[in-house]
Amino acid sequence: MIAIRTEKLTKYYRRGHTLGVKNLNLEIKEGEVFGYIGPNGAGKTTTIRLLLDLIRPTRGHAEIFGLNAHNHSTEIKTMIGFLPGEIFLPEQMSGEEAIKYYSGFKDHVDQKFVKELIKRFDFDLSKKISNYSKGNRQKLAIILAVMHKPKLLILDEPTSGLDPLNQNTFYQIIKEIAKDGVTVFVSTHILAEAQNLCDRVAIIKNGEVIKIENIDDFRQKNIREMHLFSDSKIDPKNLKTPGIEKIEQTDYGFHLVTTGENGKIIKHISKFDIKDIKIYEPSLEEIFMHYYKK
Repeated sequence: MIAIRTEKLTKYYRRGHTLGVKNLNLEIKEGEVFGYIGPNGAGKTTTIRLLLDLIRPTRGHAEIFGLNAHNHSTEIKTMIGFLPGEIFLPEQMSGEEAIKYYSGFKDHVDQKFVKELIKRFDFDLSKKISNYSKGNRQKLAIILAVMHKPKLLILDEPTSGLDPLNQNTFYQIIKEIAKDGVTVFVSTHILAEAQNLCDRVAIIKNGEVIKIENIDDFRQKNIREMHLFSDSKIDPKNLKTPGIEKIEQTDYGFHLVTTGENGKIIKHISKFDIKDIKIYEPSLEEIFMHYYKK
């Protein structure tokens, strides 16, 4: 079954002067973990708001489990767990009170599962929400989103504020519930997060999806940035070899954008007088500008 389908889904703001998303065509299978990646302002949150019927499209439509996202909005919301990008919770409630309060809106909440989540996040229920750090607010919001084991889980920048240990806990939880058949739609600007969690990814830029790809194919590209430090005069043309997509001369040496196996590229570079090499995973914007540029 198809969990999410959009057809030419388009949203303009300010009477058509500002683009949110344009001609969005997605088809996400039930049980799939689908990554929606792009820089801030690309249209990720607009897409989520359209799926949740929080805003209406300019044209096109969306379906959730075969139901029109607008016409069947109330029914659809009973099947969804949602983690927004901005967390707003009642400040005077404690964590325990918030879980009890929001549980009342769900048809069924497995209290054993809730206790397990609390334990795994090492979450203190006793404090008021106003006294929680950003990380603890995020933990609480994650618990509230998944506690009723929804059919569809929609996550907007889910690890914002979490330390690396709790990020790993979150990843494990998502992988476990996905095995139980839950469909997960995760919006993020963190490439590593999408690579860690997802079966497929859609890359969105300036309101338009420019690529949908299986995550294994995406990993094989192994896109990296290399910074070469050298005091020697090296002709940039001599650095060129298969796998080096971009060469840019800098004050310290060279900046490269590479794909494929780093070993072969490093073996080629070792022929030159290089003092140091630093390798980074590039920002998504770098990938858009240098790899997916048309």
